[in-house]
Amino acid sequence: MLTLGIDYGTTKNAVVLYDPDDPQDFHAVSAPHHAAVETPEFRAEQDFNKVWRSVLELISRLPAEKLAQVRAVGLTGQMHSVVCWNDAEISPVITWQDKRASATGILDTFIRRSNRKLADGFGAVSLAAMNLDGSLAGYTHAASPVSLIGAMLCGDRNKVFMEATFGASWGIWDMAKNSWDMDAVRSLQIPPSILAPVTPVGSCIGRTCGVPGLPDGIPVAAPVGDNQASVLATAGNTGEELYLTLGTGAQLSAVVAPGELTLPENSPVELRPFTDGRMLAVYAPLCGGKAWAALGNMVNSCFTALGLPPLPKRELLDKLDEIALTNTANGVTFNPLFLGRRNEPDLTGEISGLTLENFRLEFLASALVKGMTGELFEFFPSSLIASRKRVLGSGNCVRFCAAVRQEICRRTNAELIVKQLSEEAACGAAQLAGKMIR
Repeated sequence: MLTLGIDYGTTKNAVVLYDPDDPQDFHAVSAPHHAAVETPEFRAEQDFNKVWRSVLELISRLPAEKLAQVRAVGLTGQMHSVVCWNDAEISPVITWQDKRASATGILDTFIRRSNRKLADGFGAVSLAAMNLDGSLAGYTHAASPVSLIGAMLCGDRNKVFMEATFGASWGIWDMAKNSWDMDAVRSLQIPPSILAPVTPVGSCIGRTCGVPGLPDGIPVAAPVGDNQASVLATAGNTGEELYLTLGTGAQLSAVVAPGELTLPENSPVELRPFTDGRMLAVYAPLCGGKAWAALGNMVNSCFTALGLPPLPKRELLDKLDEIALTNTANGVTFNPLFLGRRNEPDLTGEISGLTLENFRLEFLASALVKGMTGELFEFFPSSLIASRKRVLGSGNCVRFCAAVRQEICRRTNAELIVKQLSEEAACGAAQLAGKMIR
């Protein structure tokens, strides 16, 4: 039984054909969607139409004979983001990287009004900001971009749904009622009618209609958050595992039973909805593997400034990995907070402990590896780290960077298993869709 998984990422889209009975036999294609829109510095927007065209183009690149055998479609993608539309137009996607609320000084006001732990880039914050500046006027629907993709796969973009994993990422979700927190919605002056109806995780939201390459009538599962989807794809025994992803962003997660974990009021760790009534404890720094890529870009910019040719990206990152693996930080501390933290958006990256002797690239590289992994583990509950026997790693920065893998093992004293399954989130969505029809 083949299922199709679709993942809308921050920089690229991916689609996979997945067989639950033979997980190693799958087809995957991905490509950058180039959907970013030029905006003022503190905004982060994407062109939804480019995202949609990219999804259709990737589906067309899968084997036609395999697509004809697809029995269900699963969806996942970047959380927190929001898109609005009416019968005539679709707004730009406001992504999780958007900082318009704190940049204009209204984030604190939204937090006070709603009494919720809101942050830049949360869907509720973006909608409240749009309402305040008048740009929300005229739109009749709002949902996660992946939810809109699901509706369009079913041939009716106005028949859209959202479930708990995406809804909770917006900051206005009532965990007890498993629905929108209408008091928070009204306090932020978001029109309640614009919000998508709620549906259970993994439920069927409709059937394919008019999608090139796919038969009509295939059930489409409600989209699941990319964090949860990646865990679904890699999980074995959830009570013994931590899940660590270092891609563009980063997440450290653990599955917990209801009531198993109590977090301090100011903890940056979130409890997110998962499947089967369980929760996912998550710490998600805003800048994960992107910090490692930034070091490579800085090195190449030095070459260019000196009139030297830059190194190919993969070759350069491999060399940085090699010198980080074979050197200590030698007193250098590198905090890669290039994008701040959700609860502290004004923080920036910093390097300290520099001397004339250690101001060298190998020590910077080693310090950055320690800073990237340290940021993940610093706030995560120590009880969860100590109780887990294995770390299931995913994302290119874990897969290709030996220095990162070494540091993860050092910090956890646990076995690190690097999943070779590519496009984990898309595979997790495909797995969930398969459960819908079994």
